[in-house]
Amino acid sequence: MRLWAHRGSGKGELENTLKGFEIALNAGFDAVEFDVMLTCDGVPMIHHDWVMGRCAQSIDPTMAATDALTRFDSLRARDLRHYAVKGEPIPCLAQTMEFCLGHGLHANVELKATQPANAIALGRAVLAVIEGLPVDQQAHIRKHWVFSSFYHASLLPLKGFDLALLYEQLPDNWTLHAEALQASAIHLHWSGAEPAALRRIHTTGRVVRVYTVNDAEQAKTLQALGVKGLFTDRMTL
Repeated sequence: MRLWAHRGSGKGELENTLKGFEIALNAGFDAVEFDVMLTCDGVPMIHHDWVMGRCAQSIDPTMAATDALTRFDSLRARDLRHYAVKGEPIPCLAQTMEFCLGHGLHANVELKATQPANAIALGRAVLAVIEGLPVDQQAHIRKHWVFSSFYHASLLPLKGFDLALLYEQLPDNWTLHAEALQASAIHLHWSGAEPAALRRIHTTGRVVRVYTVNDAEQAKTLQALGVKGLFTDRMTL
């Protein structure tokens, strides 16, 4: 069972930063999870929240990530507020891919559309970054990386890659969505990872991964139920 470092080194502590991914790497992880959303000028940036204030200094805490003022070049100049390394910048997707590929890290890229209207645009922007890479790196991403989203429309431009549908609880119509996108995996919140739900997914031959698991006994139970991957905030589990 693979452990994925959730947001790199966990929520709050250098989350979604290159320094956070380095911490996960040094802790022995070979896989990281991170979030990508679009700035107002269409740059895929690594960030989780719908608003910017928790992670960036000198920003109105209510400012949306897609606000007209949220241009990537201006965000790069702002320190991340409460992180241990002052000045650690918000990375873009291209920089994060370069880091992960350079260090042999597998990655789960969660596409976080801020509204249905930009869901497909986000998927297209992610695809454009991938297509700008050398052919061998594109092949590596196709083989070893996973792209997931609650907004399934974001995954449409990425059909042919390893896709995972994100749910808190498994809905009745999940197979329709999975078949439409040719998704190979389902990612469930731990509260929805009940044996009956896991059996339903496993009977279709799809992989199940569960988020966010920070308890060692819970991890063992899920592994015994056939879960293939866990996302965790803990550097040791």
